Amino acid sequence: MPKPLMQSPDARSRREADLLLACARTQITPRISDRIRAAVQQEIDWIGLIRLAMRHDVMPLLYRNLQFVCPNSVPESVFRPVRARYEVQTAQAKRYAEELVRILSLFEEQGIPAVPYKGPTLAQRLYGDLSLREFGDLDIMILQRDVPRAQDLIRSYGYKFAYLKSADKLTEYIRANRELQFYHPDGTQLELHWRFALQLACVKHDPERFLQRFETISLAGAQVPSLPLEVYFLILAMHGTKHKWRQLKLICDIAEILGQPDLDWKYVLQEADDLGLKRMLAVAALLAEDPLEAVVPAELAHGLNIDRTARALTAEVRRALFEAPVEDWHAQADFPFQLKIRERLRDRASMLFWNLPSKLEPDERDRRFLPMPEFLSSMYYMVRPVRLAWEKLNDRETASTSRV
Repeated sequence: MPKPLMQSPDARSRREADLLLACARTQITPRISDRIRAAVQQEIDWIGLIRLAMRHDVMPLLYRNLQFVCPNSVPESVFRPVRARYEVQTAQAKRYAEELVRILSLFEEQGIPAVPYKGPTLAQRLYGDLSLREFGDLDIMILQRDVPRAQDLIRSYGYKFAYLKSADKLTEYIRANRELQFYHPDGTQLELHWRFALQLACVKHDPERFLQRFETISLAGAQVPSLPLEVYFLILAMHGTKHKWRQLKLICDIAEILGQPDLDWKYVLQEADDLGLKRMLAVAALLAEDPLEAVVPAELAHGLNIDRTARALTAEVRRALFEAPVEDWHAQADFPFQLKIRERLRDRASMLFWNLPSKLEPDERDRRFLPMPEFLSSMYYMVRPVRLAWEKLNDRETASTSRV
């Protein structure tokens, strides 16, 4: 993980961050073009900018917009490898899209309902170009009951389990998880999902309620199912919340959705109200508004009734956006953040009821923190809260030092 470029409370105070934010969009207005041109005339740490864009998965947008606005202002020694990377990613995106079409065709032949999300379909539907949104795998949503058949089919097509050791453990694994990872010898990675949200989020009727609306898009010469953007707004808000919005790409997706005309915001608000996700959507909308300057439709802004907690959580995300995240941020959800972002007391109570026991269960990190003989292993239930408090204190001291 590269060192953080941003060490001040206002991450956007650095030129590289401001330039990246200006380029992290598909629609470039004359004002934004002027902002980009003005930025590149200053002393830019180009290597630092590229590292930052790679960490946030927005290299395609950075390249495309620099190429469009001011290609002659970027040093050729910088532009050449960036262009080469873009071309490689474009070719891979095309290959992944073709593979997705083949997999969906296999599922359809076997009568397994499936819908792709994120990946090639989101890039095509939302960005209008496979190459403009980075993705490294194929995500396919199915119903939980179909996982055994679907994984058999995937493995018969040459894929192997990425982490699961054996199919003998499949039933137990399905019960405890929401996705199953595979890889192909040709390098393709694929994930089967049977829930959109984390179990700790306690979102009812997931995924069935999100699979009631479909549309069809053209992908790699075929017609494939896609989630409507209204549904994407809901599930991408949950996805961004899971990762505490630590990548700019997650916010770009929301900003691009907000820029689409004629969306059914009434449906979005009804679903958010029923699921208790209004504050979550409010944070997503506020982040798209600042730092990406997206315009939040009046109907949505009014219906979300943005509160003080939503604004505080948004400010927390903004402050950390360009700081280096913890090493396992992709895998680990920030439970306190997940808890505070839910507006209903009953949802927070459910999350605590179902997740607190697992949070108290000792793990290998506790054993490394204070090694003890096996006969004292029960003592780790007391060691764990001490270890967590110690790590929290160290994190705060590190964050405080980095801002000095």
